[in-house]
Amino acid sequence: MLIRGVNRHEHHPLHGQVMDEQTMVQDILLMKQNNFNAVRCSHYPNHPLWYTLCDRYGLYVVDEANIETHGMVPMNRLTDDPRWLPAMSERVTRMVQRDRNHPSVIIWSLGNESGHGANHDALYRWIKSVDPSRPVQYEGGGADTSATDIICPMYARVDEDQPFPAVPKWSIKKWLSLPGELRPLILCEYAHAMGNSLGGFAKYWQAFRQYPRLQGGFVWDWVDQSLIKYDENGNPWSAYGGDFGDTPNDRQFCMNGLVFADRTPHPALTEAKHQQQFFQFRLSGRTIEVTSEYLFRHSDNELLHWTVALDGKPLASGEVPLDVAPQGKQVIELPVLPQPESTGQLWLTVHVVQPNATAWSEAGHISAWHQWRLAENLSVTLPAASHSIPHLTTSEMDFCIELGNKRWQFNRQSGFLSQMWIGDEKQLLTPLRDQFTRAPLDNDIGVSEATRIDPNAWVERWKAAGHYQAEAALLQCTADTLADAVLITTAHAWQHQGKTLFISRKTYRIDGSGQMAITVDVEVASDTPHPARIGLTCQLAQVAERVNWLGLGPQENYPDRLTAACFDRWDLPLSDMYTRTSSRAKTVCAAGRAN
Repeated sequence: MLIRGVNRHEHHPLHGQVMDEQTMVQDILLMKQNNFNAVRCSHYPNHPLWYTLCDRYGLYVVDEANIETHGMVPMNRLTDDPRWLPAMSERVTRMVQRDRNHPSVIIWSLGNESGHGANHDALYRWIKSVDPSRPVQYEGGGADTSATDIICPMYARVDEDQPFPAVPKWSIKKWLSLPGELRPLILCEYAHAMGNSLGGFAKYWQAFRQYPRLQGGFVWDWVDQSLIKYDENGNPWSAYGGDFGDTPNDRQFCMNGLVFADRTPHPALTEAKHQQQFFQFRLSGRTIEVTSEYLFRHSDNELLHWTVALDGKPLASGEVPLDVAPQGKQVIELPVLPQPESTGQLWLTVHVVQPNATAWSEAGHISAWHQWRLAENLSVTLPAASHSIPHLTTSEMDFCIELGNKRWQFNRQSGFLSQMWIGDEKQLLTPLRDQFTRAPLDNDIGVSEATRIDPNAWVERWKAAGHYQAEAALLQCTADTLADAVLITTAHAWQHQGKTLFISRKTYRIDGSGQMAITVDVEVASDTPHPARIGLTCQLAQVAERVNWLGLGPQENYPDRLTAACFDRWDLPLSDMYTRTSSRAKTVCAAGRAN
């Protein structure tokens, strides 16, 4: 059994912690549509209606007692004090007695982050005496104490130990091999979803499927806990710590959700859905093996749609009814696939589609998908170049390349691409330059405050090293005419106070088809912090309304969060590519070739 879980606070963007049935149902539908099967009531018993709805729609529930001593030093100061046992017992017994008849409740939790004390052991024994049918979990004191049936750490890593002196946090793989340890491991919190997040999520799910006693976990957490405020023009915006004149505050540390407070999904939610999907796929030749990870559910009229496409252009497609028993397999034989007439990237994509509406999804809902690159000997090729050769003109100030109605101008004094023309229309407002900085993100700022700067924060290290003040010194700017292209080669030393921080070498290849390919190589000085980014920047004279690219999409994706991105030819309005995050975060990144 794999727990595809998420932690959920009761939160409404207008009503705070007062929940209504509509919002509860919306949460459940979104969870199920994105392949979650479990929810942890963090960190208190929820409204009674929540459990009835989880019974009805089908979600496993970890019911958690309202006990937390996070701010105490030591943390178990109260939970090891017998004078506090009645108060703790009151909260646990009321929870169990109220919710024990809900079939959705599969695990009791003794609370959150309260260390481990004798009171926990007493409460564990009481629950087991009145309800031996359900396991008890409790993370405090090391996640593997005598008060838990489940090893339930928070933020343990897949392969790397965190040997804290008081309470070591082992890698989830190592925990399984500790002497005498036979309990399953389910992370009570993992994959902290703050901002633009969930990098490395696939590594956890690879481990969960590889080791039977690694049985999943609960992402932290479901919904951003912001509240709606309005500006002077009546426009709503998401407010969090400090936006209410509250001091001290935790700033954006309540913004950890996979969905915004209004339940609009974060881009990272697609990664969770893909990794947690209940159907797995394996390709061998023309045979697709479909495996069901459902424990009780037989496939129900789902269809497997398959498509073979070359650079996003479909060549063949079909559909096959799925008939897969719980934990079963189905083997599907595809017809002989067509041979492409031109080179490019050939991909086979499969989708599992629910043709009928269910209690939690509309007709046409895609519950699972996978994609394979075929014919690896094929490679992406640019359109065939014409027989024209770009014309290079050299002056004291510039290199100018012309081809048809296009022109490119490189300033020989700065070494930067200074202008591009299509016909008589200028394309650039500013030259194309190296970019090593960015507006600082949450992780860059760390715990720094306006009145209490953390010198170890990345943004402070970049400031101290001079990254924001670096100026370019030209080392090389040359032009060469090749048989079918013009090649511009440049090199810059980016310096601050006489010290070289980065050396950037670039080649611009403009071929007979009118396309320009840019290659960038950057050398970072060994004694300067790694830069915030390595890229190029300019301001365009006109902004395109749409973006077309061949690559991974349609949602933004990153090197450590791209398994949910599909290779295809995408065409989107520019506005659809931007995520308006509630706090400082990256946005708009897609791996692929933009046209």
